[in-house]
Amino acid sequence: MHDAEGQGADTTRVRTWSPVGGVFIAIALACAIGAAFVVWRHLGQRHDEQVYVHLASHSAEVVLKVSERFHSYRMLLRGGQAFLRSRDDLDLAMWRTYLQRLSFQEDFPGVQGIGFAQWILPGQLEAHTRAMREFASSDYRVWPDGQREFLSSIVVLEPADWRNARAIGYDMYSEPVRREAMDRAVRSAEPALSGKTILVQETESDVQAGVLLYMPLFGDGMPVATEAERWAALRGWVYLPFRMASLMRQMLDQHPGQIRMQVFDRIHAPDALLYDSHAGMPESGSGRVSTERAQLGGIEWIIRLEALPSFDAEPDIRQAEFVSVVLVGVLLVVTALFFAITRERAARLARTTDSLRRSEAKYSALVNLAHDGIAATDADFRLTFVNPGFVVLVGREESRLLGQSLDELWADGGGERREVILARLGEGESKRYEVRLTRGDGRQLTVLVSLAPLNDGWGRMKGAIALLSDITERKEAERRIAHMATHDILTGAVNRLMFGELLGYALVQARRSGHRFALLFIDLDHFKQVNDDMGHHVGDLLLCEAVRRMQGSIRSSDALGRRGGDEFVVLLPEVGADKDAEIVAEKIRSALEKPFVLEGREVRISSSIGIAVYPEDGNDDHELMCRADEAMYRAKLGGRNRACRVR
Repeated sequence: MHDAEGQGADTTRVRTWSPVGGVFIAIALACAIGAAFVVWRHLGQRHDEQVYVHLASHSAEVVLKVSERFHSYRMLLRGGQAFLRSRDDLDLAMWRTYLQRLSFQEDFPGVQGIGFAQWILPGQLEAHTRAMREFASSDYRVWPDGQREFLSSIVVLEPADWRNARAIGYDMYSEPVRREAMDRAVRSAEPALSGKTILVQETESDVQAGVLLYMPLFGDGMPVATEAERWAALRGWVYLPFRMASLMRQMLDQHPGQIRMQVFDRIHAPDALLYDSHAGMPESGSGRVSTERAQLGGIEWIIRLEALPSFDAEPDIRQAEFVSVVLVGVLLVVTALFFAITRERAARLARTTDSLRRSEAKYSALVNLAHDGIAATDADFRLTFVNPGFVVLVGREESRLLGQSLDELWADGGGERREVILARLGEGESKRYEVRLTRGDGRQLTVLVSLAPLNDGWGRMKGAIALLSDITERKEAERRIAHMATHDILTGAVNRLMFGELLGYALVQARRSGHRFALLFIDLDHFKQVNDDMGHHVGDLLLCEAVRRMQGSIRSSDALGRRGGDEFVVLLPEVGADKDAEIVAEKIRSALEKPFVLEGREVRISSSIGIAVYPEDGNDDHELMCRADEAMYRAKLGGRNRACRVR
């Protein structure tokens, strides 16, 4: 009995808390709760800051993407402007053929079309309507009806689908929003973006806000130094219409459904709303909003990004961290529950570890599925990891890549020296540059390389993370646009605008060094007869073959340009004696008089060539061109198939 009572007394003492212990536990518990509250609040603030930083970064990326897209659109407009300026007359048929061959919708997504709006001066409407009914259709008319001092008309708009066909003949200058942008384009001689409007291509369903980008076209050779001269030289506008939803569809490809994007025209107001990815949803007061401004063609767009609830879908470890703090506080307060709390903590840590494991698997899958090349290097720039996208990009086996220096993949030692790159990375700077990369099969690509330092726990650089993006197609598209702006689209010869620049440069060099140069003016004899008898298609083939022969008769330093039709010019940037130019002219004449075989039929032409030499025959480009032209006509009057020089 005594033993049993003693045991009961011991048990009672184990389960009884002393007053001092109770006070200590109460103080410790209060401290733990207070610490947990502070930690939770801090974690919440940190999480909100991370969400905002991520949102702001994505907002800046969207603005950059929009700006780059509009830079490409301006290049497209400049190419069209250069093409139209290279023609003596406004050849709408050739302009339509140029647009159809351009395939611009593949390289420039988001464009509803590309067209030309012709400027119609007072008294020209009737003649314009007759010409357009011969070119387009018998029911062509300029609309809307009404008396106006000045008119414009959309005469060509490609692609010529059912939606764009609705716009032919529309006078955009009659509508105030479009007119303001068209006037601004003429005043500045630069591309001008319109404000919010509704395109005439819209139907009763899926109506979208629209904007238009205008590039003025001035008559070739006419003065455009002042605004009055530009209005006098104006022939029309090359322009791009955009449906905003179609234009902005690809701007949220990284976070579809997680971010709401709104675009406003100059002011943040309902009437100025151009695009809303979640139309009809009220604006929330969460404060998780990033607003950027983009200057595009003289118009300011306000781009507003709002994080939706699903934007927080990334793993959030705040709860696990908070529980860990509470568990530590409980361990200090109730030591008797040590094993139970330890088991609970172990269970929670296991769940956290599983979450981290899933996160690691998710990010590993993202790296392995990425189309871009992702790699890691050591401190000596040797590859230690490559993802499948990197292996496909460089066309080499992973086993041969690991241990190889990253810059050994660059073609001809391109890019900065390895020591300079490592020094910058060691200072914590990121690096981004373009470089030529040689694949395993010998093919070269243009890649955009982004480098970021990879540090250890002490802040020392232990390597780098590299992201390689293949931009070969983009660079090739830029090259094609630049080539089309400076070369004749049919023959590939230098166009009239570019030849004028080369001639001007040759004048500057000749005046500086005192040497002579020659200009040849070439007209193809009997070309019009071939073109009329055998058709324009054969005529085009003849022009291309004639250019190929002329190119084979001149040096690589010489320039062959097309003036228009069957007229060509050749620049010999440096000649000694007069016979040097005569020898080249004779080579060209001899090459062109040989028979051509086109589509199984033999065709014969000849050439009349005029020669002008600087400085004897002229001191500026205009005088030299006139003298060469005069000499060419002398060759024609002398019986054709010869070269002459005005003496």
